[in-house]
Amino acid sequence: MSANPGDAPYLGSVLAKLHFWGIVSDLDVPGGVTGSFELADKDGAVTLDALVGPRGPAGENAPIVKMQYQSSIDDPADLPQNLTDDPIDIGKAWWVGNIVYLWDGEHYVQKQMGTQGPPGPLPNITPVVQLLNPDDPNLTSEIEVTGTAANPTWLMKLKAPRGPQGENATIRDATDYDDSTPPAIGQVIAWNGSDYAPQDSNLLVPRFFTVPESAFSNYTGLSTRKTIGTFQIPPMPFDYVPIVQGHIRATGIELDADPFIIGSEVRIGDAESGELVGRGFGNISSWTTIIPHASWPGSPTTAITPDNGVGVIQGYSTGAASTLYVNLFNDGLAGFYAFNKANAQISVLCLPVSSLLEAGS
Repeated sequence: MSANPGDAPYLGSVLAKLHFWGIVSDLDVPGGVTGSFELADKDGAVTLDALVGPRGPAGENAPIVKMQYQSSIDDPADLPQNLTDDPIDIGKAWWVGNIVYLWDGEHYVQKQMGTQGPPGPLPNITPVVQLLNPDDPNLTSEIEVTGTAANPTWLMKLKAPRGPQGENATIRDATDYDDSTPPAIGQVIAWNGSDYAPQDSNLLVPRFFTVPESAFSNYTGLSTRKTIGTFQIPPMPFDYVPIVQGHIRATGIELDADPFIIGSEVRIGDAESGELVGRGFGNISSWTTIIPHASWPGSPTTAITPDNGVGVIQGYSTGAASTLYVNLFNDGLAGFYAFNKANAQISVLCLPVSSLLEAGS
């Protein structure tokens, strides 16, 4: 295109970064206002006079911001609308998101504050309460703080007022008392695992049972060992040794030194392999008297002592573990047995073993 003198044709555009510098001067110093502009490649420099005028009047102090942290507001629409121009309200501010809403007496002013950070660590406070005598005029309530800022201990000495004395509580009406069985004379209140209930003062008192003839069974036949009666001891709240005594009458013949004398034995847990706790040796009247007995020809040194564990039935045992087996038995070969349960009877005394007595004493 053709251009005439004085025209200003467009030549092009260059993207440049301009840097400005001010030349400090005083209005009272002559010389005028000067400036310069330089551009090299894409970097430009502009220099101008920076005039310094006289100090102006003092401005107003910035308002005091009264942050309202105790009130949680997530939406600006929930900000209080009843604030006044009273000094007690001016300056109240709420942090909503990343903006602080400041009440200036007429309306809320928004201040960009950045993103609110996460809550800081909370102290692990250990409170301890000490009640003071409310009737002592020299005492007052106070809190003593010890420990670190992260793990403080607060000893709260409280002079709490004493209320009127209430009526004595009735134990049998308590919600954690089992009154299904009325207490007997001499019993005490003890925890039974789920509630308080009346119990004997000494749970280690020996228990005594007798086994009647109805627990035995008649038998006639050829055998070496034949069970003629069983008795299951109820669960006991302690470990114990059964002390067995009694008598039975059996006749027959067998191959040993006394062919017409029939014996018996009492075992626990199993009729054949259970521990031996009683033995009876017959006589010419055919009656066999059962007494405590633990040894046999294969183990002549076995004996029951207070703490060696022989013949012990564990506390709360049930089933075969606490069952006594009464057998017709002799140490010889097989024999012919004839047993009639008439007048047969044994007694059982459950005696707590010494290890449990020591633990409970």
